Amino acid sequence: MNASTLNKVLKDESKIQLLKTEINAEVSAYEKLMQKTGSSINLYFNEDESTFLNTQGLSNLINQTLNGSLNNVELAYICDCLTLAENSEFENDLAKEIVFEIADPEIIGGYKSIEELKILAKSLQIK
Repeated sequence: MNASTLNKVLKDESKIQLLKTEINAEVSAYEKLMQKTGSSINLYFNEDESTFLNTQGLSNLINQTLNGSLNNVELAYICDCLTLAENSEFENDLAKEIVFEIADPEIIGGYKSIEELKILAKSLQIK
């Protein structure tokens, strides 16, 4: 995944298919490796530009998952990449906490369910 593609999606939700196409093979490998205990998982995040994730952008990613444009594995992969990125910033601690909560399903006990994502999306609306 390229940071520039993610940034396009964060600015314009209609670009989601562009991101899905770019990460399709990566997410497929990610999902297969998540099923193997003790496997190391490669994340491919080309930081061709810096990324700033605000609560609106994160809310949009979660809502894209809730409406079926992304699946929960794709969302987890995106969040996993953001946790390891060197040139990513978060608007606030809440956005950062939620990204880390969604990332690395092996540690957190699985991919987030629709109900869990609804709760996270609602928490982003509270200011």
